[in-house]
Amino acid sequence: MPPVAISPSLTASLRQLDSYQAPLSLEQIHRFHNALQLGLEDLRPFLQFSNERYRRNQIYLSPHCELLLLCWRSTQRSRIHNHRGSLCGLRVLQGCATETIFERTEHGLVYAVESHRLATGSLTINGNLDIHQISNLQPYGEDLITLHLYSPPLRKMELFSLESTQVEQPGDSLSWVYEI
Repeated sequence: MPPVAISPSLTASLRQLDSYQAPLSLEQIHRFHNALQLGLEDLRPFLQFSNERYRRNQIYLSPHCELLLLCWRSTQRSRIHNHRGSLCGLRVLQGCATETIFERTEHGLVYAVESHRLATGSLTINGNLDIHQISNLQPYGEDLITLHLYSPPLRKMELFSLESTQVEQPGDSLSWVYEI
């Protein structure tokens, strides 16, 4: 459990995560998110923003899963990436996220095939090789807050660029995770 004061609701959610003895399936991630009874007040100790890039705030980590609260200022976005080896359930807690889905050509370039908005309360679950980008395209001053459950914890990924076929595979250092 984290070394900060947490609400009874968050404690109950973390106990549920503690009960898993193996990586979660897509269905288990879906059930976890749908059973959540958390408000922003429950997550206040983890609500931290950065003006430079979106901020990833770790709430929970086990060998089987990782729970993060991501805080996005307007105009902030992730790099184009996949979750190589991990599943991800993303719940929008505040604001409207824009998710752009990409595919690769036979030559290795990525291109956008779909963008959709995820309003407050929306849930999306991505497989380990799904390529996407999350953005806060709301007007200035409108923050986005998303809750992400990765299983197993996100430790490998591929980063893509629209301009190149080069695929970046960050090393084993965890510092890259906070700069996606």
